[in-house]
Amino acid sequence: MSATGPVRLGTRGSALALAQAQIVARALELQGIDHQVVVMETAGDRRAPDTAWGEGAFVAAIERALLEGTVDLAVHSAKDVPTDEDPRLRIAAYLARGEPLDALVVATSTTDEQVNSVDDLWPGAVIGTDSPRRTGFLRALRPDVDVRPLHGNVDTRLRRLDDGYVDALVLAAAGLIRLGRAERITARLSAEMIPPAPGQGAICVQARAEDVATLELLAAIDDSPTRRAVESERALLRATGGGCRAPVGALASVDGEQFSIVAGFATLDGRATGIDHLDGAADASVQLAEELGRRLVDRRATVAGRRRVLVTRPADGAQRLVARLAEHGIGGVVVPAIEIEMEADSGVLDDLFATPSAVDLAVVTSVNGARAVRRAAEGGGHSLASVRWAAVGSVTARELRAGGALEVWTPSAANVAQLAEELPVQPASRVWMIRGSLAEAELPDRLRERGADVREAIVYRTIEAPTSSHSLLAEALDGGRLRAVIHASPSAIRGLTQVAERIGRRADVDRLPVICIGPTTAAAAHQAGLTVLGESATQAAEGLAELAAGLLAGQE
Repeated sequence: MSATGPVRLGTRGSALALAQAQIVARALELQGIDHQVVVMETAGDRRAPDTAWGEGAFVAAIERALLEGTVDLAVHSAKDVPTDEDPRLRIAAYLARGEPLDALVVATSTTDEQVNSVDDLWPGAVIGTDSPRRTGFLRALRPDVDVRPLHGNVDTRLRRLDDGYVDALVLAAAGLIRLGRAERITARLSAEMIPPAPGQGAICVQARAEDVATLELLAAIDDSPTRRAVESERALLRATGGGCRAPVGALASVDGEQFSIVAGFATLDGRATGIDHLDGAADASVQLAEELGRRLVDRRATVAGRRRVLVTRPADGAQRLVARLAEHGIGGVVVPAIEIEMEADSGVLDDLFATPSAVDLAVVTSVNGARAVRRAAEGGGHSLASVRWAAVGSVTARELRAGGALEVWTPSAANVAQLAEELPVQPASRVWMIRGSLAEAELPDRLRERGADVREAIVYRTIEAPTSSHSLLAEALDGGRLRAVIHASPSAIRGLTQVAERIGRRADVDRLPVICIGPTTAAAAHQAGLTVLGESATQAAEGLAELAAGLLAGQE
């Protein structure tokens, strides 16, 4: 907490964010807590109005300001906060929840059509939404309507509706109400029809975990029933492997000692949905929510088993991708083609942390490298905040930020070639290259050509063709319905080939088309004589799963 002034309340500058910040401000005022609203720009705000944002786009910048001490509190829509929370932060308060449901909004010009629900929309009606969850459930409810992406703030979307770009919108009812636009709500959509995003309608206030004084202050405005309901919804979302943009919805309620929760999943094409509920004791809310989440995962896996792909990532790094594939109705069968073994010498990065000012940039070329960096920092009591970092893509950058890195540069496309060309280095720049044992020499060689002074640090070893994958591959091939293989590296291609040879199934594997991450992996696949179905520009599970769904749909 600020030692000499009011509590500084960090928020985005959109109309809805400011309205929510004022709700928090009034709650603080009622408790006699002096405060100041600090408006901040986020990654989501810097995007064009009609583009999509990723998980945490509206949260990361404010969290960073909170960690840096620029603000003392951060105000968020609870549904926007990623489920993998930074351990240095705490949700100190949930305000009493507003309307949690989604709302159907039709254009004012269609009021004569007597549209009172989704069922009343005519065939071919165009519905705009920014949510994969709403998209999947709407397509399941009404496969005869046209659901299109429509992004931007509430006013932007309402304007596009009234201009005739779409015939209807589905928005969070709470946002419309808080902006004074409740009259635009045509109908509220029940949780049994479209389960809302976990946390929808709730405002949360975040503080630094070490700021005990502020945490104690915020306890006065924390609403216990809202906290219990939202935390159980978030627990369910984690149990399904989903993030805040996943097509999973949940709504919990607490009535005295009684707890109930309804939740559901939808595949993004709307071909399959599942909705379920549980009731029980309020003091077991999280356990009940997790149980329901596991039930939904089992139902989703049954659907996804109709189309399967091999995922050759190590098991501990594959689950996010498997969950995202399932959201598209695709079963991800994990057969690790490589294993990752962290270097026993945890002091390999000691020089980097000891003299960060002597390094212009530390470059991490994989998420495993980022995990090794975090492990070394935690083991040696170092801070990632003292180093200027660069990462090959958003997934690696996210891992570094979760470990405390404040500045992480990424290239325009998540591949080593792009990283080599765009990395902001000058002649004589001092660069640490943090990599695995089998990393290609392309990146350090190119940086040296550009005049950089490159020091390479091997922080993990890649072991190809682990013995434990022999039986896994045989089971996957015998199970049938395999449509493709997803490879993230040339070493994965080599590893899977070796496993297939050792069990006498090389021909079965070679006939499967492959989806590759990046041009280096695609080139290795071509060289091995494999059929490349497609190439992903991103390592992110969400983008990779979307690409796989599109490519496999083209085969049907």
